[in-house]
Amino acid sequence: MILDCYQCSSCYFEDKEPSSRIDSSAIEVPQSKMVFSDALVVFVCIEVYDSKKEVEEAVEEFASLSDLIGKRPIVLCPNVHLSVDKAPEKQAVWLIRELEKMLTNEGYDVCRLSFGYHKKYGMECNGNVGSVVGRRFYGSEEKQFLRLLTRLGVCPPETLPEDMPSWAKTLTERRLKFLGSRRQAYNVAKKMLHDQLDTTGHSELWTCMLFEGERQPADDYLSLLYRIIEEYPDVTVNRALNLSVPDFAKAGQYLFHKYPQAIRSGRLKIYNSKVTDLEFLLTKTAVLLALPHKSEKSKVHAGEIAFGIYCKDEDFAKNMIQWYRTFLVDARFGWIRTESELNATINELEEEIFQDGRE
Repeated sequence: MILDCYQCSSCYFEDKEPSSRIDSSAIEVPQSKMVFSDALVVFVCIEVYDSKKEVEEAVEEFASLSDLIGKRPIVLCPNVHLSVDKAPEKQAVWLIRELEKMLTNEGYDVCRLSFGYHKKYGMECNGNVGSVVGRRFYGSEEKQFLRLLTRLGVCPPETLPEDMPSWAKTLTERRLKFLGSRRQAYNVAKKMLHDQLDTTGHSELWTCMLFEGERQPADDYLSLLYRIIEEYPDVTVNRALNLSVPDFAKAGQYLFHKYPQAIRSGRLKIYNSKVTDLEFLLTKTAVLLALPHKSEKSKVHAGEIAFGIYCKDEDFAKNMIQWYRTFLVDARFGWIRTESELNATINELEEEIFQDGRE
């Protein structure tokens, strides 16, 4: 669940027209123009694995907000566009109503705006401490892992935790550590790469555009990755890039120019990745998965890490090598061995994007 909160001295909302993109049975009765003064406007997005537990956590958070800005009327405005993991409409409507009930029972003055409409609105924010506050409630570790599996396409979006395949349930019992900040994720990534340099015998490093949207962390990461390629001939680097993104396509071409011998010998293997919003790093004994935030400025995901999942478990890592090939590498192209194959792949992906834009 995502809450985007604004402390407003005044605001208004007006339903314009029902959305044509959602289940029509979930669209509520339209409301006339509503005006509020000295209110907390909360844009609410219910995500696919949210339940009453996440609603209860949100209600507890409102108590903390009240301590910060004072208790004031709450305006709940549905906004499904805050997340790529948005819940089905009927689930969202039910949980927003539950949020309204729980807040009312806690003594808050609550107005829930209608679900399913494009709205015209205006807000005047106070601009003081706590004027704009964002909160996200991820739920249990099991739900976190299921969210990851649906993003990878392993489980369909409607899968419930109890319906996960047996092998996935086994994975949730592994020692997964959830990382709540970019700094934690960067530190884990650099530690994993340093460990990779210390390995003995032949080993593999799998990586999918890890942290290449941040300047300094990217420098740290890339310089170490290049060092592995240049100084550690026993380490095979498997490099997956989303070649449909122009900057990533250029990065792939750069690698062919910088390391032709490593590519010819198979020590550096290039793949197209179907994933645009997942960062991935795998060594022999550890795996790091990070779900990043999409930057509105750059329109790409890399670097804006929202949270990560880290596991240091040799069996887990070995299995992930196989799953990585299945979930993150585009099987249509496979291992791209020559620059001409790379350019042909880029051209085909560009043509697909062009044709999709025409439809």
